[in-house]
Amino acid sequence: MANLLTCLRIFLLLPIAWAMLSGAHWLAFWLFVLAGLTDLLDGALARALGDADALGAALDPIADKILTMGLFVLLATSGALYGPHLFAALLILMREFLIGGLREALAGKLALPVSSLAKWKTGLQFIAIALLIMPLIWGQNIGLAALWAAALLTLWTGWAYARPALAALKKAGQIR
Repeated sequence: MANLLTCLRIFLLLPIAWAMLSGAHWLAFWLFVLAGLTDLLDGALARALGDADALGAALDPIADKILTMGLFVLLATSGALYGPHLFAALLILMREFLIGGLREALAGKLALPVSSLAKWKTGLQFIAIALLIMPLIWGQNIGLAALWAAALLTLWTGWAYARPALAALKKAGQIR
């Protein structure tokens, strides 16, 4: 059941995109809120039902990345994410790919469990995106500020993951 919620988060990107491209921003907003709720519920449900598995652990961050990346593209296309604010989105995307690659390189050697600060980072990213979906000017200003705060938190958590990962790869002789 938890993995179905995670998959729902991935597939909700399509109706969100349709709503945004159709100008139905309120519908896009509520669909995105639903997608965000699946992120809260899937892990909690897996733990409550004793249903946590490797597939869910792998799919959950992928679902977050697909949703985040897709929304960044849509927000840039719509003009809600523009100019220097695109750098905040790029910082977030770069960190996500870097940490994903480090997790892959370290599979079976060193676990990089999701920290509580990284969960806050994802939550702040989702809040920023939700505000940027809305066509209201106050939402956009607050959304852009939240996006930059999320980018800074993303860099912080990225360094917290990268430091031990790079040390482990160096110790294993995989990097010099």
